[in-house]
Amino acid sequence: MFNKILVPLDGSPLSERALPPALALGRQPDTAVLLARVPTGEDAPIMADDCRPDQARRDAQVYLDTLRLNHLQPGLNLRTRLMDGDAASAIVDTAAAEGVDLIVMSTHGYSGVTRWLLGSVTEKVLRTAPCPVLAIRISRPIQHLAITLDGSELSERALAPGLELAQRLHAAVTLLRSVPHAKIDGTLDETEHGLSRRLQQDLIDDAAAYLTARSARHAQSGLTIKTEVRVGPAADNICEFVEAYGTDLIVMATHGRTGLQRWVYGSVAEKVLRSVNTSLLVCRPARTARWSMRSAE
Repeated sequence: MFNKILVPLDGSPLSERALPPALALGRQPDTAVLLARVPTGEDAPIMADDCRPDQARRDAQVYLDTLRLNHLQPGLNLRTRLMDGDAASAIVDTAAAEGVDLIVMSTHGYSGVTRWLLGSVTEKVLRTAPCPVLAIRISRPIQHLAITLDGSELSERALAPGLELAQRLHAAVTLLRSVPHAKIDGTLDETEHGLSRRLQQDLIDDAAAYLTARSARHAQSGLTIKTEVRVGPAADNICEFVEAYGTDLIVMATHGRTGLQRWVYGSVAEKVLRSVNTSLLVCRPARTARWSMRSAE
């Protein structure tokens, strides 16, 4: 469950794009939304150096308090917190200290993907966050999300948080899986006519059955869940699916702390990040995430 949601802000309109989805997710009993900011020297007017840190903290707190008051509504538990240190470390440390279940933060859209991948605050948070991270890259509401699966236990770590998010936002869900092209081998067809094509169809049928089984577990959840199997490279299929259906959010699992470098550079997720302009929910493995597959059953 998303019992505590952290929204890191820096005072910019870009960072505040994370507020609408975070507040929508927070309108549930026993859920708190934590608005947080690291004070910077830019918050304070020109003054003596020894006064600037205190003024920066006061200005940052006023900013957070104003946001809280502007968004107060029944059923929404809003809190504020000042964070200390560099932004990425402060976000991760606050998430750990507060027992946060989800970080919602905004990042650059399509034109800024390269900068976003190479050293920004969001990328650093993705590398070390102790919980799922919802990276908002578009301003439109999340109405349709795709959960990418490959049949592995790791990929299924995305199911519980992805479905929870869909329930809270009343979004439609597609479970998406790719299967490789079966090698068309003339010798196989010499042995039995059409064997190569039947092997390809077997791969498709097995993947479809796998997705149907996972969809059936949540038939009573009130969610609209579709399944789709595509043939070919996974990254290409995900990108084509997003473009074809205007998907608002891609949900995927990633390796742990030591594996995110591989995840960012040279893997399926890297190509998806570079190729499509949509938001992402990135889920951590079991040893660091607060989610488990038990939540999805």
